[in-house]
Amino acid sequence: MRKLAYILTLMLALATQANAQEMRTIFTEMPDSIIPLLTYSNRADCVDFLDAKMKARVTNRLDGQSELLQLTPDYLKMKLTKHTQLQMKLLPRSSGDTIICMVNTVCAEANDSRVRFYTKEWQEITPATKMFRKPLTREFFAVGDSLEKILKIADIYLVELTLAPESTTMQANYTMPAYMTSSDSAFVTKSMRPINYRWTGKTFEQTEK
Repeated sequence: MRKLAYILTLMLALATQANAQEMRTIFTEMPDSIIPLLTYSNRADCVDFLDAKMKARVTNRLDGQSELLQLTPDYLKMKLTKHTQLQMKLLPRSSGDTIICMVNTVCAEANDSRVRFYTKEWQEITPATKMFRKPLTREFFAVGDSLEKILKIADIYLVELTLAPESTTMQANYTMPAYMTSSDSAFVTKSMRPINYRWTGKTFEQTEK
């Protein structure tokens, strides 16, 4: 019985360890074409540095600095360049498999994001709108008499997407006010709200909170 218990404990430990390696393995082994800025060595070094409690910063293909900021069994956040950021999240599907959600963000005065979905074999799942529909500008604002005036001012669509490290949720924020005059920004933001999403196993759906 003790031998059986030992074997079961060992198997559980190995399974837990394999799960903990999942995001790092996916990131390290991804094709270079997904993130051309980073080499295999760049990605592997970032993971090793983070494990060693060091700054996970490497010199990328353009001789700039890229830094892995956060890594968990199912989440990754990385600063690719001074003006670009990467997030990745593993999402379980109701069909039983797991897919990769990747959010690339251009970080300027007003951040703007693009989302893509991949299988764990790095086949892109298209169209991405099957799993996430970006909100319309008007959805970031309370319906009221001033909505049409707001939409005339908020005439450029810039939205930042943030994946949650510890859950399968995502938040969208309208960022265009950063480019507005102070008076326009104050008028627009007073009725502006973030939009929250939860992963259902098939799609990201809006939630009330």
